[in-house]
Amino acid sequence: MASVRDSAGEWCAPFPVSEQRPEVTHMAVAPWKDGVLVAWIDGRDTELDGLKLRTVQGPAQMDPVIKVMPRRRSPAGLALASDDDRFFLVWTVRLPGGCEVQGTISTDPMVLPLPMRLSHRRRLNLNPAVELAHGHGFVAWQYMTFRGGSRIYARRIADGTNLEEPMELVGTDGGINAMCTLRRSDDGVWIAWHSDMDQVKGQGLVRWIEVGHIRRDGTFHRPVHKMRDVERDGAGEDQGFEFPALAVCDGGRLVVIGRGSQSLRRQDLTSEGWTERGQVDTEGWQCRGVYRCAAAADGILVAGRERSGIVVRLLPSGEDGASPRQVLSLADRLDLSRTAKGIHILGRRVLFGDIHQHTFASDGTGTQPEAYNRARYRYGDDIVAISDHESFLGKRTPPGEWSRYCAVADDFYEPGEFVTLYAFEWTGSMHPGPGHKVVYPPSSDPSTLFSRDDHRTGTSEGLIRHCREAGALVIPHHVGWTGADREHHDDEVQPCYEIVSCHGAYERTGGGPIGTRGDDKEGQFLADLLDGGLRFGFVGGSDGHGLNWHHGVCRMQDSHRSGLTAVFADDVTREAVLEALGQRRCYATSGAKIGLWFEIDGRPMGDVVRPGGISSYRVVVHGTNRLSAVALVTNRGKEIALRCSGTDLDIHGTLPPPSEGESTYYFVRVVQEDGHVAWSSPIFVESYFDPVDDRLIG
Repeated sequence: MASVRDSAGEWCAPFPVSEQRPEVTHMAVAPWKDGVLVAWIDGRDTELDGLKLRTVQGPAQMDPVIKVMPRRRSPAGLALASDDDRFFLVWTVRLPGGCEVQGTISTDPMVLPLPMRLSHRRRLNLNPAVELAHGHGFVAWQYMTFRGGSRIYARRIADGTNLEEPMELVGTDGGINAMCTLRRSDDGVWIAWHSDMDQVKGQGLVRWIEVGHIRRDGTFHRPVHKMRDVERDGAGEDQGFEFPALAVCDGGRLVVIGRGSQSLRRQDLTSEGWTERGQVDTEGWQCRGVYRCAAAADGILVAGRERSGIVVRLLPSGEDGASPRQVLSLADRLDLSRTAKGIHILGRRVLFGDIHQHTFASDGTGTQPEAYNRARYRYGDDIVAISDHESFLGKRTPPGEWSRYCAVADDFYEPGEFVTLYAFEWTGSMHPGPGHKVVYPPSSDPSTLFSRDDHRTGTSEGLIRHCREAGALVIPHHVGWTGADREHHDDEVQPCYEIVSCHGAYERTGGGPIGTRGDDKEGQFLADLLDGGLRFGFVGGSDGHGLNWHHGVCRMQDSHRSGLTAVFADDVTREAVLEALGQRRCYATSGAKIGLWFEIDGRPMGDVVRPGGISSYRVVVHGTNRLSAVALVTNRGKEIALRCSGTDLDIHGTLPPPSEGESTYYFVRVVQEDGHVAWSSPIFVESYFDPVDDRLIG
């Protein structure tokens, strides 16, 4: 859709510039002649659809659509810029071994030269930005390294035709630098990106905007003035300053628009230094995307998605100032790379990961590539799932957007080394409503994006039914706060519940070494469900939004380390991880990679045992800190304390059979002296004895 603002500042009614398809995604726009150029990617047909371009003068005046590249070439990540007589269109394509940045400069939308290869290394080259200034083309992008972290590269196309060597603007291995943007200046182009690397303290969680300048001769410099009021360790409601958008005013004043976790902010750079950072939008928690801004004759136009829909704001341009000319050199690089390898316990492979977290795509911060990169290289995790809200706070995920998120997950999926799961959060109303559940589809098919706004999947019954048909798994979370929806539990579709996250631990009311966020709902804790006869395993997830202390709710500063899932998987693949979750061969930790094995009569955690007599059990623990308490927990909160000392434990024992016609569950809770906890999935012991299926071992 598009809307035109006339000379009087009035906007016309929105009108379509493409065919109305649910798969439309990756739009870019730039001024052109007496209208605009619009580029987008649409459709699912590999030949008929793909990257398209169109000139638009108004609702009734649009040139024919030009297909730049077919869908089968996997175009994505669009950027578009123009000057008086040329335009620069850039995109990424997926190729074996990674993503490549390509682009073309032309004077006529109907005549496009062959694409140039703009990136220089085959890996993950993402999120390109472009600008035309002073007769030259400029392109910048984010490059994900093999050693972790991501760098910002830029390249100049001299006179719009000659490719010069790429420049590495920032290259700290282990630090995440992303979402660069370009804006022409009097002497070149400004570039901005966000980074989670503090040059003194090193890596952090909260991102902040960095600014640099590329002169027309191709040299890169930093402003002499340091951005003021940078607070990476803050724990308040509004944190960070990310996703930069730039505008350059008359006189050289640079306007930086960026997102915090709660507010849209503005901070200007003048010859006197940086202004104070001010709030642009309305206060309150919202699902936000990316904002755009541009200098207009009467101020600064800022456009983006807010809770009320697409909002365009006109801001004053500020006092004229001179652009700073003094420069500083870049900081030294840091090498903080890590690799993901997993652990073994009793010869069994254990994969760890955070399978519940959020990004800018809903109400979190940062991009999906940042989250995948951070999980693999900074935390050394083996699996990860990004589970942004499918529909929440006025924002719904369309099929095209879902396909794009899945494509990014595919970019980072490396069977045998690192597993990325497809996931989204189905966000129902709080208790007595259905609560919040994360859905893990087996494929990226848009038909598996089950919306709470769809009458077919807007209820628990509909969601569970469609997930069963599609082979998707459902995992409820923070049940003691938003509700467990026990009436609609399904052992097959809903094999596990999340027991711990940044919101606390929901094992039982008023118990356990980790508390809750408050506002507890009686009867909605996991112990209540187990005592009521439900059967499920335990997982952990951070539910992290990229915030320090998660607005004061989380018990630790890095909310992404507040909950982990461990799975016993036969292979490091999506299929193996989903199978393990479906079989309840998994356990939860509060963030530490504690090794834990629990069996009864030789059957592992998550299983059902029918012994017909006394059972034997074994508990093995490989802690990351000294053990404080280890216990077998059973029905109605009864506990059997196990002797422990040091960091490791390997203990055997016996358990009585349940009474006739009844069943008993057991799970292991491990508490370390550093406060970290692990919970095994329960094993369910039944009194029934089947001589054909006798699982009693000697």
